[in-house]
Amino acid sequence: MGRKRAFEIKESLAELKSYIPKVRGYKPSKRLESLILIKSDQYKKLEEVATHLGVTRKTLLNWIKEYKQGGIALLLSPAKRNRPSKLITPEIHEELEKRLLSKKNPFSSYVEVKEWLLKQYGVEIEYQWLWKYMRTKFKSVLKVPRKTNVKKNPDKDFDIPPILH
Repeated sequence: MGRKRAFEIKESLAELKSYIPKVRGYKPSKRLESLILIKSDQYKKLEEVATHLGVTRKTLLNWIKEYKQGGIALLLSPAKRNRPSKLITPEIHEELEKRLLSKKNPFSSYVEVKEWLLKQYGVEIEYQWLWKYMRTKFKSVLKVPRKTNVKKNPDKDFDIPPILH
C-alpha cells in the first residue's frame, strides 16, 4: 500500500481542462494531462498515472516537483535553451556583427556569409541554420541585388510625375 499524496493541485478540474486548447507541444500537453488525471482521482497510485501517460514514475515525480516549485505556469512553459552556440563563438559573433554594420563591405547574401565563415574561421554551417541564427541574433534580412539597366544613372532621383486627368 502506497503513501497518500502529500501535495494538492490548486487549480480546479474545469480550469485545468480549459488549458488544453492553449497548450502547444507534446511534453506540455502530457504534463497537463498528468495534472488532470491526478486531480480527477481516476487512478489511485502515481505509478498507474505514469503508466497511462507512457512515462516513468520518476518523470512524473519530476513534473510534480516542478509544479510544486513554480505552479502551472512553470510546468507548461517550454524549456529554454540557455547555452551558447557550439559553432559560432563570441569572437565570430562580434566579427559578423561588425561586417553586417559596415558601410564599405557588408554581406550581400547568406551564401556569402557561409563562404566567409568557411574561409576565415574554417567553420562549415548549414544554410538554414545560418539563416535562422542571423535572423534571430541580428534581425538581418540579406537580399540578393537584382539586375538594373546599364544606362540608369544611380545619382539621379526618379520622381514620378503627377497623373493628369
